Amino acid sequence: MKNIFWIVLLLLGVASCTQEESVFEQTADERINAALDGYQQQLLAAPYGWKAVVYPGAGGVYSFYMNFNDKNRVTMYSDFSLVAASTAKESSYRLKALQTPSLLFDTYSYLHLLADPHPNVNGGNAGEGLVSDYEFSFQAESDNSENMVLIGTKNNTRMVLVKATQNESVAYARGDLAKSFLFANISKYPTYFKRITVGGVVYEIIVDQSSRNIIFNWLEGSTPKSFTTGYYYSSTGVSFISPFTNGSQTINGFSDIVWDATKVELGFKVNGNNVVVNQAAKPMNVNLQAARNWWNYAADKGSYWISLTGVTVQGQEDFYKVQDIPNYLYILFFPAFNTSGSTLYDAFAAYDGDAIMGPAVVPTFRTDGRITFSVLGTFGTNAAVNSQLSTMAAETNGFYLIQTSPLNYDMVSAKDGKTWISWWYPWQ
Repeated sequence: MKNIFWIVLLLLGVASCTQEESVFEQTADERINAALDGYQQQLLAAPYGWKAVVYPGAGGVYSFYMNFNDKNRVTMYSDFSLVAASTAKESSYRLKALQTPSLLFDTYSYLHLLADPHPNVNGGNAGEGLVSDYEFSFQAESDNSENMVLIGTKNNTRMVLVKATQNESVAYARGDLAKSFLFANISKYPTYFKRITVGGVVYEIIVDQSSRNIIFNWLEGSTPKSFTTGYYYSSTGVSFISPFTNGSQTINGFSDIVWDATKVELGFKVNGNNVVVNQAAKPMNVNLQAARNWWNYAADKGSYWISLTGVTVQGQEDFYKVQDIPNYLYILFFPAFNTSGSTLYDAFAAYDGDAIMGPAVVPTFRTDGRITFSVLGTFGTNAAVNSQLSTMAAETNGFYLIQTSPLNYDMVSAKDGKTWISWWYPWQ
């Protein structure tokens, strides 16, 4: 009986091999090696290199320029930082069969900066960075000879490679990617609210450089409209992830960026037309529920908002220098923090890991969308921080709350738009 069993298994194995041989002219190893060789040739078939866009899991989008050679070396530029945008970096790569044909960047490169687990490298969470990858598998869309689509093997980071032109290759080498960083000077405007006019339409633009998002707000008659897109830097300026279309006008990004430090004025071209960023003291449209929504979001969870960058005054980030506090972690706003007698109050304070310092405040929600605060007292013994944050909170005109993403709000002075703080809710 046992002999019959083994004979049956042997016959099945022979049949299986015969069937495979009838379907495939090559073995599995030969097929995977042919696929790897095909992808290698495709990488090398871009004589002027590749433009790459990478979408980390932590949000945002980053651009790269990559030029692969047949010695398993790749030269990169990246818009991760001004240094990476202006300085070429060479590292190694290889193609390998993991579960599928894969492209591995196997020595430290600009791509690794996104995945670095140290928060001081990329501002991400400790141990995970920006939740990005440096090992990728090729996707079916890579059959297109003009672009390649890859997915990270650990964090599913999407990376798209597009063949660069000769002019683009020259532009990266001469530092045009770095020149596009002039756009970051938009944060130096003394007012939070900024406007541009394109095609006769006035748009309020809000730029979040940490998440790399741009919000367009405008009015159609009296009806408020809004559009949000991610952006990255390119050799020509700022490129949008999603084109912005309003009527017959489509905006794919900003080009030919110029910055006048003396005038504190940013300019660029939109569809070939010169545009200047102008200041505004008030929002174009006030969301009447934004302040209450912001307060309720954290209060309902018994938690708080944080700001890593502190208070910005007239374009100067961390104006009160709270980041100089020993062991400083962040500024927090904790709604419904505690009660004094029958009065419920919030905490608006800097936190150093052991204690908070700053005012206890009582909010009032105005019918015109503003929130104002009265100062009930202070926490801690840091007199400078207590005084500075108390003075800010007690501003009689109060603040507008501007939502920039589901977990981000900017609290902007309603007096003149020249003081603001960006709140983030990280406790997910």
